[in-house]
Amino acid sequence: MAELAKNAMLEVRGLKKYFPVRRGLLQRQVGWVKAVDGVDFTLEKGKIMGLVGESGCGKTTTGRMVLRALDPTEGEILFRKESGAIVDMAQLSNREIKEVRSEMQMIFQDPYSSLNPRMPVLDLIAEPLVAHGWSSRDCEVRVTELMERVGLDPRYIRRYPHAFSGGQRQRIGIARALALSPSLIVADEPVSALDVSVQAQILNLLQQLQQDLNLTLLFVAHDLSVVRYLCDEVAVMYQGRLVEQAQTEDLFTNPRHPYTAMLLSAAPAPDPHASWMDEDVDTSEAGEAGDVGEGCAFAGRCRYASDRCRSEVPGLEDAGGAHIAACHHKDEVELKGV
Repeated sequence: MAELAKNAMLEVRGLKKYFPVRRGLLQRQVGWVKAVDGVDFTLEKGKIMGLVGESGCGKTTTGRMVLRALDPTEGEILFRKESGAIVDMAQLSNREIKEVRSEMQMIFQDPYSSLNPRMPVLDLIAEPLVAHGWSSRDCEVRVTELMERVGLDPRYIRRYPHAFSGGQRQRIGIARALALSPSLIVADEPVSALDVSVQAQILNLLQQLQQDLNLTLLFVAHDLSVVRYLCDEVAVMYQGRLVEQAQTEDLFTNPRHPYTAMLLSAAPAPDPHASWMDEDVDTSEAGEAGDVGEGCAFAGRCRYASDRCRSEVPGLEDAGGAHIAACHHKDEVELKGV
């Protein structure tokens, strides 16, 4: 029987997702795209973990596999239910997934496309409730309660999505995710499609909900300032693999992987006096991402790359405290000038 650490809500082990590459008139398979290639992490109950990286690094695919919205090629997705029972999401049948789905939900990136324009807000938020056998009256009571919790006027439950702003639509999406009182929420870039001022409101709402309901969140994002504001812990992905994981402030002030340091150096800082803003980012030695054979996927862009990096894939190793990094030169990494 699978086991989890005492405080763990979710543990991912060796998670992989490969997509076939097909070419030619007959669409014959000629290879694989390794979207996620052996990811491991643990998410503690009541915590928020940020999953960050460039577009195409596999973070959204990982989030969807956690919920089994996408079937993994290989690996384990261990989830602790409210009853205390531990299930491997990767092994569940469709019927079994539906039973667990009430305890894990998703907030989508685009509030404009994630809501059916032909359905009123009442039906949109009540959709998961109806799927789990709630009566019409109980649904309306619950939707009214949820509208108030996310800061919307419950008198508007019979309006359609087009009558709401982008921020209000995302609040509706959050209410729908909360409908069945889940313990785990995967938030896939929930503020990236919103204006900056509205982003702050939604982040404050998520933070308040997490505290009030003791939610556990896997927060997928590419905006580092958002992640630093909201998350307790951060995991960094590059080309389908986890390259670094640490407590948020430790990772932002003491990155141990050159890719993380590059991301931080390239990101605009809210504090103009922050240390990584003192110098321009030096990318003159950075090559392009590409196939590096058997070695580190980042070697072609890394100023620290050695022959060992090009021939041996680094594993995640202790970098001090609760900090781990997959780099042969983790002790040499500096925040500035990567």
